[in-house]
Order: sequence, then structure tokens, then C-alpha cells
Amino acid sequence: LSTQREEQELYFIIPAAGIGSRMGSEVPKQYLEIAGETILTHTLKLFLGVKEINGGVVALSAEDDKALAIESESLWRVAGGATRTDSVAAGLYFLKEKLSGAGKDLNKIWVAVHDAARPGLKPEELSLFLRTVLEDAPQGGAIMALPAQDTVKRVDGEGLIVETLDRDSIWLAQTPQMAPLLTLIEATERAAREGAKVTDEASLLEYNGLSPKVYRGYPHNFKVTYPEDLQLMSLYFSERRE
Repeated sequence: LSTQREEQELYFIIPAAGIGSRMGSEVPKQYLEIAGETILTHTLKLFLGVKEINGGVVALSAEDDKALAIESESLWRVAGGATRTDSVAAGLYFLKEKLSGAGKDLNKIWVAVHDAARPGLKPEELSLFLRTVLEDAPQGGAIMALPAQDTVKRVDGEGLIVETLDRDSIWLAQTPQMAPLLTLIEATERAAREGAKVTDEASLLEYNGLSPKVYRGYPHNFKVTYPEDLQLMSLYFSERRE
């Protein structure tokens, strides 16, 4: 099994073309600062710093002229699209061109997609997840997720509870979300042809009849979406530095 792993390569895509409207700040949330660096810089450093990663793509808005605070021969920049799905697709096509041009076997390439605004994983946690998924090689891909701890209610348009769901089978999706490059490209093309609305890679794979495997994530791997999230993430970072 180890030889199989040695032949495989793993690349990441970080879609960061969004404007983070829910944050209500002047700058896109990936450019807000925690512990002296932008959220995006923390996230890129996290991925570029683990040995399982061979390289990666950051998808930025075409209007984004900010220089990345991180220089690496393994980091490539592409123009993202209007939605997360468009940005990830741009990254996938870029990787396909670049890696096939370099003579790589595309059947042995895996891709991990991660939200720019999730800088909270520790390198050893990310490494463990990436390594485990590559060893397991689940056919339908893989995602990090958290089991629901609270009681889950389904609510109607009036804000009234319709039913209480069994939380034992409910997981809250996080990222990274991983699958083989060619599987993701095929799934992306089909969803685009059929105009399917998908919110993440797992739902893209599900739309294509696959069942991604869930791996337990971490509470501190949350997405910085609202101003109070920024405060909480800053707290995690300051505790780690002490």
C-alpha cells in the first residue's frame, strides 16, 4: 500500500475570490488580519507547510491586485469566478493542464479543496487527515465534518419547527474536501451541463451519485463568517503562541 501512496500526488485549491458580504467589513474576509497576518496567508501557509502537499492553487478575483504575502514555487494563482464552484473549477482545469503538461499521470492525482476563511487547523491535524484519506482512498471522496452536538430542528418559512431530526446521523460539513482530480473534473462538468446548484465539493460528488466519506473534524476548524468569528479565531491563535 505504501508504494501506491508514493505514486500519488496531492494538490490543494483554495477559492478566495469572494467578497465576504456577511462580515460587513470594507475588505473581503480573507484579507482580515489575525495575529499580524491575513486569514488567507495563514491558510496558505498551513497547506504549503505540510509534507503531504505537492503544490496548490489559490483562486482570486480577477479584480484582486493584492500581492500574496507568501512566495512559493508550489503556489499558483488563477482567476476565480462568480461563485465558489466557478473558482474551484478554474483551479481544477489549471491543475489538469499544468500536471498533464508536466507528464504526470492524472489518475494518481488527488485534490483537497479548503475554504480560505478556515485558518484554524493545526498542521499535524491537517497532515493526519490528508494522510488518512490518501491511505483509505475512499471511492466517493472525503470530507472533514463535525457531528452535530445540539438538537437539530427543521423549520418552515414562518420560523416554526416542522420536525426534530435524529442528530446521530447529522454531520456539519467543514473543509478540506478531497477527491481524485479526474473525478472532480467529471463531476464539475456534469453539474455545469445540467445547471445543478451545488454548495461544496461533497454535494457536487453526491450529485454525481458518489458518497463521500466523513472524517471527524475539529471545533476550531470553523469558517470565519461573522465579526464574532474573527474574535474567536484570534483567541485560538493567541493561545497557540503562548
